[in-house]
Amino acid sequence: MSAPRSRSSLVVLLTAVVAGCAIVVFAVRALLRDPFDDAAWVAVVLGALFVAWGIAFDRLPDDDDLDHDHDDDDRDDHDRRRVTGVLSTAMAATGAYVVIRAIGRPVDTALVGALAWPAWRLVNRWLDGVIRRREARGEPDGAAD
Repeated sequence: MSAPRSRSSLVVLLTAVVAGCAIVVFAVRALLRDPFDDAAWVAVVLGALFVAWGIAFDRLPDDDDLDHDHDDDDRDDHDRRRVTGVLSTAMAATGAYVVIRAIGRPVDTALVGALAWPAWRLVNRWLDGVIRRREARGEPDGAAD
């Protein structure tokens, strides 16, 4: 039997679901006015991402649950955290695109703004991997004076 969910987790879930549904409603209204509105189509995706993120957040384990010794559960917890991180990045990218288009900027500017954060995360992860491989081989980090 699983532990009862916390109230704060439930509040976050409900807030994300309500916000996602509201975004979808406004996006659909915008699409009814102009079916070729690219920002409205992306806003529909953003609303769906809000709902998915809320559900993924609610399924994250509590910190108290991390003290167990099961490898399968650890893998599931890691996968859940990874999914939540991917959803967060996708929400940031689509949200940036919608906001940049809403203030009247062209599509290319919105794409650059939307892809800036995911690109930063990829570069950061790549550099972390390079540093870990160097440390595993025992090479100096290059920061020696």
